[in-house]
Amino acid sequence: MMTSDALEAAESWTSSQIKNWSPRWRDNLAHWLEPSLALVGDAEWGGQIRDMVQLPVQDPLAWANRRIELSDGHWAIAGIRFRGRDIEKPFVDVFATSLPPEPTGLAALGEILSHFSAFSPLCFRVNLPDPGTGLRTIAASEADAGRATPDLLVVGRPVAEMLEQPLDSRYDEVSLVPCGPAEAQRRVAAIYDELRRAQPQLDQWATPADADTLEDAAEEGLLFDIRVNGTSAGVVAAERDDAYGLAGFCMQEIVLDSAHRGSRVGVAALQRLCHEVPSTTNDVLWGHIHPDNVPSLRNAQASGRKIVTAHVWVTPMGYSGMPV
Repeated sequence: MMTSDALEAAESWTSSQIKNWSPRWRDNLAHWLEPSLALVGDAEWGGQIRDMVQLPVQDPLAWANRRIELSDGHWAIAGIRFRGRDIEKPFVDVFATSLPPEPTGLAALGEILSHFSAFSPLCFRVNLPDPGTGLRTIAASEADAGRATPDLLVVGRPVAEMLEQPLDSRYDEVSLVPCGPAEAQRRVAAIYDELRRAQPQLDQWATPADADTLEDAAEEGLLFDIRVNGTSAGVVAAERDDAYGLAGFCMQEIVLDSAHRGSRVGVAALQRLCHEVPSTTNDVLWGHIHPDNVPSLRNAQASGRKIVTAHVWVTPMGYSGMPV
């Protein structure tokens, strides 16, 4: 259940850009956090996760999300998670904390890992507001905040603002044609297989959208074959998803074959997509991009989107950290 102190704490960890873009950001934030907070102390859910993961930690409450009182009087709401469902990559996900989003707060938050010691977590993860400034501040600080490295960047911009951008030089050559999820999944899988041959680290950056995700996008009329002068060039998919305090549409997939990458086709496709999403005032087109996925990040920023928040791994002294 969302409590006033949890919401107030989460508000201080919300990007100023999100607050500027979304007048209803507090309501959006509360709605987004509610499912995670509802799982605090949920032994039934914890038992289901325990039985599915099969690790020798028997107490179902150890698997449930928890509110933990810290030794300095602050608190945090967090849960054990596994990156990519890999039991060799356990981490603690922090959903809300009364500590501030500053180096001193992150240093104090490191205490939370000891409460999950049965899982041998590698690090903890927070959503850091204004990550550009925040990460530089942490790096320059003398406080023992530990090592902080971005995992996924949240990149977005209001659809209305994107529609005001000058049209890309490739815009008239690019069209979006609705396609079915089965066809799109085959196309996406083939392009990812091609990309892996050149970029073996791809799976650390991105994974192909699955059938359910593509089906959801298709049901919303937001699954398209990207075509260049009538020739299929890739797939783009989005769906309505309000998160982080934002309201709008999440990019679920945008992938191009080798013949069309690096030629601004992606920028033009995103501009076309902005005309397709049934946006209302203040809706944002946003998505997750790994910071090492330079082509995708460059494409997003060229279309006008900005980095607004980030999932950040924080590794205190004495912990090994999330492997790259």
